[in-house]
Amino acid sequence: MIRNIVVLAIVIAMCQVSFAQRPGRRGNPPPAPSNGSAEERLMEYVAVFNKHDAEALGAFWAEDGVSIAEETGQRTQGREALQSEFAAFFKDNPGAHLTGEITNTHPIRPDVIMLEGMTTLFIADAEPVQSAFTAILVKEGDQWLISSSQERDLPTPETPYDALKELEWLVGVWEDQSDAARVTTTVRWSPNRTYLIRSFLAQFEEGEALQGTQIIGWDPLNKQIRAWTFNSDGTFGEGTLARHDDEWHLKMWQILPEGQLATATKVMSRVDDQTISIDTIGETIDGAPVPSSEPVTVVRTGDAGDISRDDAAVNLNGATP
Repeated sequence: MIRNIVVLAIVIAMCQVSFAQRPGRRGNPPPAPSNGSAEERLMEYVAVFNKHDAEALGAFWAEDGVSIAEETGQRTQGREALQSEFAAFFKDNPGAHLTGEITNTHPIRPDVIMLEGMTTLFIADAEPVQSAFTAILVKEGDQWLISSSQERDLPTPETPYDALKELEWLVGVWEDQSDAARVTTTVRWSPNRTYLIRSFLAQFEEGEALQGTQIIGWDPLNKQIRAWTFNSDGTFGEGTLARHDDEWHLKMWQILPEGQLATATKVMSRVDDQTISIDTIGETIDGAPVPSSEPVTVVRTGDAGDISRDDAAVNLNGATP
């Protein structure tokens, strides 16, 4: 149920209220709306959530607000009860991190609005949790407060293609803009569009070359997108892909030729239809941090019609696969 509390507090950001809670005051409603855009206010709220301020988050609910988890039927009612749930959640999950977006807005009356959206909750050592929500907000004075909310798991895709179609824009031929190596990659669909298949060729100045193949598919058991990677130097690995606002995060591990364990998160940002920025964060080898590298820009050089069955997919791993 705590996912529902986390999910629904975020919707106030889109109703043009500020996220700050006045210090030293318990149970106060949020202060007057700020003049920034809804997106700016959303980011402000996310920053407050990620500081784990249970009192400020509880203040976005009506005094008798109710939160319901559809999967379990669990119900939490009242601002104080919700605030206590936030405090307990933050205590048990000190590294929790939230992102979210509003997908639909339905005005009911001038002082009542229904919002629908999705959130992703990141908790240390666990896979991201994605949820959908519906919230009813009421206007009390000049403040929008959550009156009721319902949270549910995102529906399971009916086919692998349904799960992967958000990544379909990757299909094409791409090239890294990097001085370290000339990396050419392609992405294509497998037969029946059940997998995205990425292959790359990295050519280094010394004349060395590295090739690899990555298969991206839907895991219906764990309800997540997974990636399996195999490189010509004997390196192999596995990871999971999850959307994080406008970015895609590939959290992965690889076994190196010497038997070392490498881990990293690849952050892929879609700049436009022709350009991707790929950054590597949190890279380690056998637990030891690796110095960070500069983001890599990847540009499209060909369309899907240019890809043969032996070509490969977009370089999610950057210039150094």
